[in-house]
Amino acid sequence: MTDGTQPDVVERADVVVVGGGGSGLAATVSAARAGAITLLLEKAPRLGGSTVLSVGSLSAAGTRAQKRHGIVDTPEAFLEDMYRFLPKSDDPRARALFAREAAATVDWLEDLGIVFAGPFVEPPHRVPRMHNVVPNSRMYRDRLLRAARRAGARIRTGSRVVEVVVDRAGCVRGVEVDEGGRRYRVLAASVVLASGDISGDAELRRRYFTPPLAASIPLNPTNTGDGQMLGAQLGAELRAMDLVNGPQLRFVAAPSGSLPQRLPTWPWLARIGAMILWRAPRWVVAPLARGALVSSMQAEKDLFAEGAILVNTNGDRFCDEVTDLAALALQPESRGYVILDQRIASHFDEPPHHISTAPGIAYAYFSDYVHARPDIVHQANGARALAVALDVPPEHLLAAIESAPKPLRPPLFALGPIVANLTVAEGGLAVDEELHVLRPDGSAIPGLFAAGGCGQSGMHLNGHGLHIAWAHTSGRLAGSHAAREAKTRTREEL
Repeated sequence: MTDGTQPDVVERADVVVVGGGGSGLAATVSAARAGAITLLLEKAPRLGGSTVLSVGSLSAAGTRAQKRHGIVDTPEAFLEDMYRFLPKSDDPRARALFAREAAATVDWLEDLGIVFAGPFVEPPHRVPRMHNVVPNSRMYRDRLLRAARRAGARIRTGSRVVEVVVDRAGCVRGVEVDEGGRRYRVLAASVVLASGDISGDAELRRRYFTPPLAASIPLNPTNTGDGQMLGAQLGAELRAMDLVNGPQLRFVAAPSGSLPQRLPTWPWLARIGAMILWRAPRWVVAPLARGALVSSMQAEKDLFAEGAILVNTNGDRFCDEVTDLAALALQPESRGYVILDQRIASHFDEPPHHISTAPGIAYAYFSDYVHARPDIVHQANGARALAVALDVPPEHLLAAIESAPKPLRPPLFALGPIVANLTVAEGGLAVDEELHVLRPDGSAIPGLFAAGGCGQSGMHLNGHGLHIAWAHTSGRLAGSHAAREAKTRTREEL
C-alpha cells in the first residue's frame, strides 16, 4: 500500500491462480481436484484469455485419439519434430517435459468433456498430431470452468493481483488484490502465475521489441505481462523477452463471426461435428472450415511474391512486400489493403495456391473471400474507381499501383482492411520441471509457480497447436504441484 498500511486479509486459500485463460483454468481444475482450496483471480470481466481467441488446435504425441486411428507416435519423435520448425535449443528440460506430458493433457481434456477432431497432419510433423477442438475454442473455457466449479474452486473476475506477498525467507504467503479500487489480501501457500504473455502492454513492447513489433496491434490487449512483472519483483529470471511471433497480417474480423465460432459448445453437438470433420469427404467439410478461415486466419505471403502490393489507409505503398511486411505496423492504425488484379486473383483461386489455410483441414481461395467476406473484397475497373471505393486519395493509389513490381491491370481488387497483429509473445518466467518459478541462479521461489505464456521458460513454440498445448499442459501440472506443496504447510502457518 502506498500509505504504508497493510490491506485487510479477507480470504484464505491453499492455491491462488492468477489469470483465467486456458493455463489458469487448467491449473484451477487440477489444484481443486487435488483437494486444495483454490481461488482463481482474473482481472478481465470474462474468462478465457487468448485461448478463446485462438483457432483451438492442440498438438501432442501418443494420445488416445491417435491410438484410436492406428497412429503410432512417441514423445521422443514429437520432440525431434518440434525442432524441425526451429532448430534451436532454448530450454531443453521444459521442451522435453512438454513433449512427454502433452498427450496426457489431451486425454485429460477429453475426460472433462472437450471434444477434438483429428488428429490432422501438419508438416514437418512425421505423423498426424494436430487435434482440433470442436466446435470452437470456447469449448476449452466452458468445460474447464464447469470442472473447476464442480471441484469447488472459487472464481472471481475483475480482480487484479498487484503483488505476490512473501515472508522474510522469500516463501510465498499470498497475494494482494485490487478489485475496482478496493485493495485486500488473500493468504495462500501457493500461487500460480498464469496471466499470459506481454503482447498487450505498450511499455513492455517498446522495452523488448523492434519498433514494428512494438507498434503492432495485440490480438489480446489484456495480456499485459502481469505475471512476468510479479515474478521479476521477487527476483525471478525472465527469458526470451524479445522473442515474438509476428506481426501477422490478418484481415479484420467478420462482423458476426463464422458459423463454427457462433455454435454453442454442447458436447453432444461437438461430437457430431468431430465425426463430420473426420469422416465426411473433404468437399463436405471444406465449405464449413472456410467460414472460419476467411474470418480469422492470416493471409499467405505468397500473395505478394506473385505481385500483389500493400498500401496503407492513405493509399500509399510503403515497403518491399516480399521482405518487409512488418512495416505495416508503423503505418496509421497499423492497417492497410492488399491490391491485386484479375491475374493474381485467378492464380489464388485453385489448388495449390490459397489465400489462407488451416493445415490438414481446408484452404480458402479468392472466390471464398468474395462469397463469404464481401465486406473486405473491393472491385473496380481502374485505380481511381478503386480509390473511391476505399476512400483514399486517387493520386496516391495510382502512384502505388504504378510502382508495383509486376504490372497490375484492370479489373483491380482490394482485400481489407488488413491489420498487423501481434498474436503471441514468447518471453516468460523460467520454470523447472514442476513449474516452480526460478531465480537466475536456478533456485526456486518457494510456493511460486508459472504456466502458459507467463511460464514459457524461453521456449519458442513455433508451429500450430503448440501454444495451446503448452498452456493446458503446464497449467495442469502447475496446479497439481502447487496443491501438493500447499499441503506441506498448514493454513495456520500463514
